[in-house]
Amino acid sequence: MPIDEIDVWIDPLDATQEYTENLLEYVTTMVCIAINGFPAIGIIHKPFSDKTAWGWAGPDFVSQDVSDDIKTHFGTSDYRQHQDLSKAKIIVSRSHAGSVYEVARSAFGNNVNVTPAGGAGFKAWEVAKGSQDAYVHATLIKKWDICPGDALLGALGGKMTDLSGNEYDYSGRPAFVKAEGGVLATLHDHKAFLEKLKPVYKQPKK
Repeated sequence: MPIDEIDVWIDPLDATQEYTENLLEYVTTMVCIAINGFPAIGIIHKPFSDKTAWGWAGPDFVSQDVSDDIKTHFGTSDYRQHQDLSKAKIIVSRSHAGSVYEVARSAFGNNVNVTPAGGAGFKAWEVAKGSQDAYVHATLIKKWDICPGDALLGALGGKMTDLSGNEYDYSGRPAFVKAEGGVLATLHDHKAFLEKLKPVYKQPKK
């Protein structure tokens, strides 16, 4: 494979703010390998609990730590599907929230369960293991923050897009490091979540 078809994204300290606040459960180190812009391999390591999530493009090709988390939440490898979205569990940023609380509640109703948390890697892992139904982000984010989680969820059959439904291209050109369309990450019912979010999300003005 030509080397110019491969891009490696590295985030040595995800959840920087939380690290300064000693909220170490949110801190991760992340690596993602993209091939022609596609997130093929994602690694999320929790240095303070010594757990590692990794996913390789293909069905259920994930690390033992992820498999153990899934079994803890469900007892099997089966995930919840086709849930009542008004009762969905949505995880969002605690430090870069923007309008995400308003977006979530406008889309799913006032009773939706919104959990603030630090670190894009932590939030993607929470969705992967099934403790959250969706990760929603409404402000600008860097692609090194989301590429590892995108690859991990993809290995489990999940999906990550912007809030308009566009998949991210992780080709490493400098002009394309910013992800400006928000983030929706799910394991199931991605289209249903997206249809609820599209009418209420407003793209930030540049």
